Amino acid sequence: MNNQLRKLLTLASVSTFCLLGMTTAQAADSDLTVRIAWYMPPHTATADQGQAFADAITKLSQGKIKVETYPSGSLLKESNIAQGLSNNTVNAAIFGMHWWSKYEPALEWDTVPFLADDAGQLLKTLHGGLGKDVNALLNKHNVEVIGWGFYGYAESYVNSKHTIKTPADLKGLKMRSEGKLSAKFLAAQGATPVAVDSSEVYTSLQSGSLDGAVSGLSSIISRKWYEVGHYITAIHYVPLVYPIQVNAKWWDGLTQAQRDIISKAAVSTESQAVADIEKEFNGDIALAKKNGNEIYRPTEVELQHWKDTAGAQARKDYIAEVGAPGQKILADVDAALKH
Repeated sequence: MNNQLRKLLTLASVSTFCLLGMTTAQAADSDLTVRIAWYMPPHTATADQGQAFADAITKLSQGKIKVETYPSGSLLKESNIAQGLSNNTVNAAIFGMHWWSKYEPALEWDTVPFLADDAGQLLKTLHGGLGKDVNALLNKHNVEVIGWGFYGYAESYVNSKHTIKTPADLKGLKMRSEGKLSAKFLAAQGATPVAVDSSEVYTSLQSGSLDGAVSGLSSIISRKWYEVGHYITAIHYVPLVYPIQVNAKWWDGLTQAQRDIISKAAVSTESQAVADIEKEFNGDIALAKKNGNEIYRPTEVELQHWKDTAGAQARKDYIAEVGAPGQKILADVDAALKH
């Protein structure tokens, strides 16, 4: 075989290998399906962000990456979604970071009231040291944050007994709590905290086994708790953080191009998520008023009392419970927002 023929055969082999490699890579891209779950009901900021994320993946990948969505708790509920993401029942999910607190107590940090005045402030902080520290804790549980979102402002109060103007008005009420810090605060005010899944609050209020519930105004309205609780106290507490999270092992198995597309899709939804919770808060107040509910917004003096009581107590309880990791997270927030 002469040298010229050898060169031709070598070139042909290389070309064939490259074509096969391209075909394999293209097939891998087209074979990828991303399973995304969230438990919030339709017409909430989280549900809208979940769908926007799914649509952005499809658009940015030109349909090569397929997306399956499992909304409204249709596959995983708020009580088991963290475990479902960790074991890759779904590849990605949007849900409250505080649901990780039973595995990583410091991740209840965003339920400490009045940490930030608005979600825009908090989003900037999450793209800095705070986000890195949060992600480091989640990485221990096979989870990675690729984008940030917000459920809305928490915590507001709904009940069937009377107007709640200050923390003292909680005394004697059986209230559904939202996390350990919320339960401690309620108990300190003379209320009886009760742990109830959000899907069971409506019937519990209806039957009288609960007098009221603590949650974001978003849940009070979207889950129709206002139908069985006449009195609503709407407070701009703190925007609960609902990150766009992925299973880390699955994520590491993707190509860089796939990760780039999915990351870009996640980040592209963040600004709208901030705008949506502001719009949702005001829209929820209007809807409840239209329904005939009494909506109470604390005065500046009363709001300061909430901050001095709920905010200060929650910070103290949080640090006492979680120690150094919690101190680091609060330091990140305070430094970024110059508290």
